[in-house]
Amino acid sequence: MKTTLFLLLCFGAGLLYGQDSKDSLQQSSSRIVALPIVFLTPETSWGFGAAGIYTFRLPGESPESRPSQLQLGGAYTLENQVLAYLPFQVFAKAGQYNVYGELGYYRYTYFYYGIGNQYEDYDGELFDLAFPRVRLNAARRTFGQWYVGFRFWLDDMDVSGLEPGGLLEAEGATGQSGGLLTAAGGFLLLDQRDNVFYPTAGHYLELGAVRSGSFVGSQFDFTKYALDARKYWSAGTGAVVALNAYLEANTGDPPFTHLALMGGTRRMRGFYEGRYRDRQMAILQASYRFPLFWRLKGAVFGGLGNVARQISGFRAQNTRWTAGLGLRFLLLEAEQVHVRLDYGFGEGTSGFYLTVGEAF
Repeated sequence: MKTTLFLLLCFGAGLLYGQDSKDSLQQSSSRIVALPIVFLTPETSWGFGAAGIYTFRLPGESPESRPSQLQLGGAYTLENQVLAYLPFQVFAKAGQYNVYGELGYYRYTYFYYGIGNQYEDYDGELFDLAFPRVRLNAARRTFGQWYVGFRFWLDDMDVSGLEPGGLLEAEGATGQSGGLLTAAGGFLLLDQRDNVFYPTAGHYLELGAVRSGSFVGSQFDFTKYALDARKYWSAGTGAVVALNAYLEANTGDPPFTHLALMGGTRRMRGFYEGRYRDRQMAILQASYRFPLFWRLKGAVFGGLGNVARQISGFRAQNTRWTAGLGLRFLLLEAEQVHVRLDYGFGEGTSGFYLTVGEAF
């Protein structure tokens, strides 16, 4: 069992700018929270760093408009690993324009468990992966509440540290020598959530595709399709029920790093990200979130997931399950920004996750 544990040094972070109250929206349109962090994982040994959250509204935007957000984080581990990331989401013109994505650089160690469902008892092997990352999505509200957008991806991958004679080397998986991956595509987005950071009602639907090939300078030739559907209900007394369905399909010859990956902080918590990977994946998740006291909330969640090489290859016996419990700490009351601490588990696996924002 591989368990990842994150510890927050300063869980109740101080506000460095602005005031955290609903009434302050008229006085301050931006605020910053800083969080020193320390973490321990089987792959990294101890790691140390800091993260910051900056919420704001562009000049001229109404105080009732959706807030934009930047998250800046960085960490260094005792295994000489580096993580630097800047996820962002910016709303403009009363939400008519929506730009979101991520800039980052990662030099990290990952586990590889093979492709498909045939390695149930494999303990995994380590490999090193370093890459700068660009994720850019730009959308405009075109008809009704539907957005039409363009997206661009870039990962310049340096793969090293393969286990001699190991599964990754023996399989000859596409991308095991690294390479430049660029991709471009489009998407449709319907976002009717009542809050971006902590939805209590409404729904979200994103359908997109990206194409990677020589026409955008990529060394890889494949197409990825994805559907992300979410629905939220208010269950009274501050409780929320949330459902999420995620479908992904890959055609062509994607690198093993960009197959559909089960696990991690958002999809099937409790599994290591990439514990199961293949061309096709289907996931269904549910969560019940409820208030506790002060700024604390609780959560229970569960999920079912399956991967296959072909869509016709899904089998009921390959369906995995996860369940878990979580805590939420309200950092910014007006925007409903929370720190999320989850413990997820499944058959023979478990993991702790600490991050900002909900899984879905």
